[in-house]
Amino acid sequence: MGFGMLAPINIVAGYVAAVGFYALTILGFVVFAPRIVVTESHLRAGRATIERALLGEATIVEKGDRNSVLTDARSWKVIRAWIPRGLTIVVNDPNDPTPSWYLSTRNPEKLRDALRGN
Repeated sequence: MGFGMLAPINIVAGYVAAVGFYALTILGFVVFAPRIVVTESHLRAGRATIERALLGEATIVEKGDRNSVLTDARSWKVIRAWIPRGLTIVVNDPNDPTPSWYLSTRNPEKLRDALRGN
């Protein structure tokens, strides 16, 4: 985008603008990426937080099973399309209409073990 705007005026300015736009895009991806954080008392995924005491069974979801897990519109999802595996966590709160959470993660085993306290 920057190259196309400034290259007709000055080729060097076009290259500088292209690199600048590219760097800002990558920075935006890094800064605004959803984070999954497990503390002693809570699980935070993206903008949502839940007490660990309210979480039930955690199941690893492989690439082939992912579509069947994502069909429930009531569940909380943190999806990153380029990560094929994830973890489904049951919510055991009778006051919460959300039945489960699905979290895309490269290391679902590590996240499951962290939630179990291992």
